[in-house]
Amino acid sequence: MTVNYLPVREYIQKQFINFPWASETQTEAICTTVDHLLAGRRKGRKSLLRSGMTLLSDRQLQYQLRQSLYYLDCMKDQQSEYNNNFDLRKIHQLSFDDIIKSRTGKNVYASSYQYNHSKSSVEWGQTVVDMVLVTDHVLGVDYQVYLPQSYLERNKRSENEFETKIEITKQLFNHHCDRLVSQNIPKEKIWVSVDCWYPSEDLIAAFRQKEVNIAMGLKKDTRCNLFGRLVRLDNVFKLEDPWKHRTTKRSGKKVFFQEKTLNLNRQGRCKVFAVRRGDDKRIRYYGTNLFQISFDRFLERLSSHWQVETMHHDIKQYFGFDKCVTGSEILNNLHWNLCYLIYHLFRQYQWDESCKGSFLTISQLVELYCYQYDEERSLKCFSTPSKRALSRKRLIGGLC
Repeated sequence: MTVNYLPVREYIQKQFINFPWASETQTEAICTTVDHLLAGRRKGRKSLLRSGMTLLSDRQLQYQLRQSLYYLDCMKDQQSEYNNNFDLRKIHQLSFDDIIKSRTGKNVYASSYQYNHSKSSVEWGQTVVDMVLVTDHVLGVDYQVYLPQSYLERNKRSENEFETKIEITKQLFNHHCDRLVSQNIPKEKIWVSVDCWYPSEDLIAAFRQKEVNIAMGLKKDTRCNLFGRLVRLDNVFKLEDPWKHRTTKRSGKKVFFQEKTLNLNRQGRCKVFAVRRGDDKRIRYYGTNLFQISFDRFLERLSSHWQVETMHHDIKQYFGFDKCVTGSEILNNLHWNLCYLIYHLFRQYQWDESCKGSFLTISQLVELYCYQYDEERSLKCFSTPSKRALSRKRLIGGLC
């Protein structure tokens, strides 16, 4: 029985094949690498060569991949142009966070001992500061590598290359905020969100200078001016005080909250929410520069910020973010570029199909991609030319 399915692999591969690479060999190298990142059992370059997915030698593959970094940057810019027709009625939110990748080896690019917030421990690894642009779906992603001072000193590189995570976030914010403003998005429709590790005085000043709306996480020891003295947030909001609540639509769980307008010591005057979810006794604190905003609206901004965490899960789980084992600067940047670019293409495809009535998760789309790759390869190896031609027609015309 013939089964029709969404041509996910055809769509993704088409984006890479149609791009003007330097040569056909480079096109083959990139397309094969994309297949391996998604359908390969082990994601490293050596396993790609051993699996027989490419006829290129290791030297040819390395050379073509190294030469393609510039073209990938151009392709990323080209894909961002796909979303140039912004809907002026929707809220556009820039959500920032960072992701750490554990590594071994002293000569690995951008590696040092760094604090991993998710594990609450210090480990040897690389950190990437990234961003998601969200409306009712993901419009774009971007990233920049954090180069620690210890790495620059160890490799005798210029200290001028050093930028803190705050400075990197500010650069990404200024670039994408200016792009939104150039598309005539009203500033009241632009939001920026960060977690509690980012709201420094310098960064919040940059947000306020652009006159955008802010949703930021706050640490419990954040100081605020209350009746002429500095008080911690966890002493302002107390568990025994009365709490209001809302019931979330998706999970049906209750979210309890308190709200106050406070003068924060470093972030300025903000409306602060203390939030407690369900039966959890832990209180989380959030701030915004909009004093009249309701908790329901602010909860939507927190939900949109979660897209950056979803991206971190997906690129690790499905797109091989952790599978690069080389220490080379060029190959590391190439790997990250591909991971983020493929993720963006999948989210773009997911949105296009949802507009047609097909609602699939990233996991389901990746599964379809892998199935289509395995089927095409098995037909190529074990079938007759006529069956392969028939299968090729079905792959091109098949839709759920």
